[in-house]
Amino acid sequence: MKKKRGLRWNLDEVATEAGFEKLRSEIRKETKKAETWIKKLRPEMGIEDFGKMMKWWMELEEKIARLVYLPHLREETRQNDRKAKLLKMQANDTALECEEKIRPISHWLKGLEGGEKKLDDKNAKRLFASQTKLKYFLEYGRKAAKHSLALREEEIASNKDSYGLEAVLDLREMIETRMRYKIVESDKSKVTSDKSKVVKTQAELMKYVHSVKKEEREGAYRALFEAHKKEIDKLFLIYQTAVKNWDYEAKIRGYKSAIAMRNFANRVPDEAVESLLSVCEEKRGIFGKFFEFKAKTLGVKKLNRFDLYAPMPKEEKKAKKYSFETAKKIVLETMYDFSDKFGARAEIVFDDEHIDSHPRPQKRSGAFCATVGPKISPFVLLNHTGDWRSISTLAHELGHAVHGLYANKQEIVTQDAPLPLAETASTLAEMILFEKILAKEKDEKIKKSMLWEKISDSYATVLRQNYFVKFEIEAHKRFGWGLEVEDLGEIWLSGLKEQFGKSVEVDKVFADEWSYIPHIVQSPFYCYSYSFGELLSLAMFAQYKKEGKSMVKKIEKILETGGSEEPEKILARVGIEMKDKKFWEKGFGIIENWVEELKK
Repeated sequence: MKKKRGLRWNLDEVATEAGFEKLRSEIRKETKKAETWIKKLRPEMGIEDFGKMMKWWMELEEKIARLVYLPHLREETRQNDRKAKLLKMQANDTALECEEKIRPISHWLKGLEGGEKKLDDKNAKRLFASQTKLKYFLEYGRKAAKHSLALREEEIASNKDSYGLEAVLDLREMIETRMRYKIVESDKSKVTSDKSKVVKTQAELMKYVHSVKKEEREGAYRALFEAHKKEIDKLFLIYQTAVKNWDYEAKIRGYKSAIAMRNFANRVPDEAVESLLSVCEEKRGIFGKFFEFKAKTLGVKKLNRFDLYAPMPKEEKKAKKYSFETAKKIVLETMYDFSDKFGARAEIVFDDEHIDSHPRPQKRSGAFCATVGPKISPFVLLNHTGDWRSISTLAHELGHAVHGLYANKQEIVTQDAPLPLAETASTLAEMILFEKILAKEKDEKIKKSMLWEKISDSYATVLRQNYFVKFEIEAHKRFGWGLEVEDLGEIWLSGLKEQFGKSVEVDKVFADEWSYIPHIVQSPFYCYSYSFGELLSLAMFAQYKKEGKSMVKKIEKILETGGSEEPEKILARVGIEMKDKKFWEKGFGIIENWVEELKK
């Protein structure tokens, strides 16, 4: 019998296929109790009854999470699994049905319709105070009341997104899935048709963007944009639909701007996001220095946008290979060095068989960590190939898992940290590992390779994502005035030229780059979360390097809190003011040090 390569996760703790229908029936049965609780909703409701209702609700949420996560996690490792797709559809329908039944309770807690009489502020304060773990969750919901719609309207909005907008987004995915990409070798855009290759998937095509061959990098980008150009009118219409849907909802919910709706959902003050965007724009020159160094290393006067992700020349590059067992050993040692509690939690994920480690056919690419609920340790998906990026990814995703385990004393709705804190443990784990290995490494070429990759990743996470959002702000504003395809291209090119300044030459073909960025269509304004989380964690890492072990306890306290308190207040306790531009500049200080070290 052929031995299985790497680790495969065991989903039995979530649910089994045999027990799926039983779990679904339990959820439907428990959901019916909502009617009984709705009849008991009165401002003078007793603390005991209120506690029982919240306990029932949280237990129901945990069951729904298990129902939804089983097919989701199964499909991620077997993307052609038809049974998983069927279970996924059934789970989503059940979750939507449950959401509709519970919505009157949620509305009543917000001080809106739901019970016989609205919940007044005085009684809300009395009832919420009895639920220590849920107090912030309930208070924030009440704060959200001003952006809530009537019950019937909320039901319509929910179904509209599920059965309307989702169909439009699925259509976009279908269009891209059917695209075929013809890479041709070119010399100053003069195509030599006798040398070409057809690539069937976008994932395969984007590998050529990192090719050592200049002609393959340019050919890949031209093939990508040529395929999108053929469908540009459809892609424009889909994006316009997503934008107008988002903007209309933001308007009827009373948000002052389109991005404000995202900020509120992320528990981030508008001022903090404005500071972040502003500092990223001001500090873009740090990456400009890296691009200038990259051009010099590649032997060109000026870097071209086609060559932005060019690897180091072979004569300069040198890298180590790590087996998965070696990677595991190094990462766990690093985590234990940081904190015994941190390391022990990371080991739990291995012990519980919740890691899927290696690539294989039909498994999705990339990596993620999924936190199902407080009673189940998180699941980590990887695609380990043995390079430096693989070991760094292991540290990052295990960091997310450790965060979930620190916060597993919270309720299911408050276990996950909101955006400002979501990347704390993951990026810290990654940074500590990186600096530890970099400091120990004696081979200058390996160090250079590591820094080259790290700064490239930081650019993609911080500056590139920041300019996605700047594009969205302008596009959403302009769609309200009337916009055409060419106008979107001009906005995109303008952003690229501002982003790169004189350090990178941008070809006009990149005017259509917006059409292949899925985030701006699927999750408007979400992309600042990447730069937000990265810079926040880098700034905290800088503080950790300065304070040492005393900072570890502060960080652990943040991790234990999960999403049970206001992020701004949690960070303020460790001296972090997220609205202050100086705070964001600290994160850039780390990146600037990397650039200077690489140049040496």
